[in-house]
Amino acid sequence: MSKHRLAVPGAAVAALTLAALFVPVTGAHAAPAADSCTQNWSISSGQGYANGKWCNYNTKVVGSVHDTKADGRCPFVRGHLSNGGHVDSEWAGGKGKSRAITIYAPSGTQFTSLSMSYISC
Repeated sequence: MSKHRLAVPGAAVAALTLAALFVPVTGAHAAPAADSCTQNWSISSGQGYANGKWCNYNTKVVGSVHDTKADGRCPFVRGHLSNGGHVDSEWAGGKGKSRAITIYAPSGTQFTSLSMSYISC
């Protein structure tokens, strides 16, 4: 039996490292698809107004809500769902304040309409 030794031990490590660069990573996720926000919406109430866009086949709503009165009421957007439920946005508080909003419909549902509501603040 003859004993063979690797002349350059670092070469094996370099080869393995290089090979690892070409092995696909399992569990890697593709980048999410860009939102498709195609229709504008706008609503108002005695406490303020809100506007934005419907996205992803009415499963996401983005926009902003604005408080226009110093009345102790802070407006928010309520998204009404196809299953009879609803999802509420964050609220804007204090006259002249605005808040960016994003609401999502739960899986298997979509938004059918939007309305304004308020909380006491």
